[in-house]
Amino acid sequence: MGRILAVNMRNSVAVGSNNGNLTRTQLLLIADGRHETRCGYAMKQELTENGIIWRRPEHLPAWHPKKSGELKTPTPLDLTRLRKDVLPAASMMEEVNEVTQQLLSLKFARSSEHSKVEKQDVLCQIRRHKYDCGSIEARIGMLTVKIRRLQDKMFVCKKNALERVHLQETIDRRNKLLRKLRNHDYKCFEWLIEKLEILHRPFPDPTERRSRKRSLRKLVQLYGKDLQEKRLAEYQEALEKKKEPFLKEKTETLRWIVETEASLGVPISVSVPGEETEESDTQGR
Repeated sequence: MGRILAVNMRNSVAVGSNNGNLTRTQLLLIADGRHETRCGYAMKQELTENGIIWRRPEHLPAWHPKKSGELKTPTPLDLTRLRKDVLPAASMMEEVNEVTQQLLSLKFARSSEHSKVEKQDVLCQIRRHKYDCGSIEARIGMLTVKIRRLQDKMFVCKKNALERVHLQETIDRRNKLLRKLRNHDYKCFEWLIEKLEILHRPFPDPTERRSRKRSLRKLVQLYGKDLQEKRLAEYQEALEKKKEPFLKEKTETLRWIVETEASLGVPISVSVPGEETEESDTQGR
């Protein structure tokens, strides 16, 4: 807790208080006037100047649609549709009055009735036969409808721990069925995820922890590849510009060699590319 007197070569004296947090190296840096220049800051500044910027990934909860693999946002139901238990008597709805039709529709029904209608619509697309409700495809479809409805509730109240746990358990149950279907029937698996508009992400093996250092290393490697391709393209473009003058100079040099050898009576050892084809055509005729 005492006072420290640090001698500086540029400034005469630097006086400060030591609270037990400064080391000897930091004190020497303060005394030398180089406390603002550090290796980590310089390296970060250099990467930033070259366009290599690391941004922390956006934190998303495990129940979020981007994490669970939902590619489709649930569309609102038509509230004029009848409830599932009233569908067998749909032909008799024209005989009743308008108030009764509204009471038997989804407009005044509970959310569980809406869920039943959504599950029935999904089952009509993916079930194996008319009475199928227990196959692995049907179970995945019904779990998908349940997950999307629970996600809508979680967006309204994100602090509902009971609903969050229930939603995560439902997602894990669907992932388990998706892995099972993927291992047994891959074609059916591809067809099902396309129908339901979901994305299945298998658990990575081996897992790699996400860190700033590894991400920066990958970004530097990608930057090096892009820079290499850019410089190769520039070098190729420069060579293309020099190609025509080089070929012209080469043709003139070869013509001079041919004329010199002909004047000296020496067998001609080279040939001019353009004139060689013309001579061959003349000899062929």
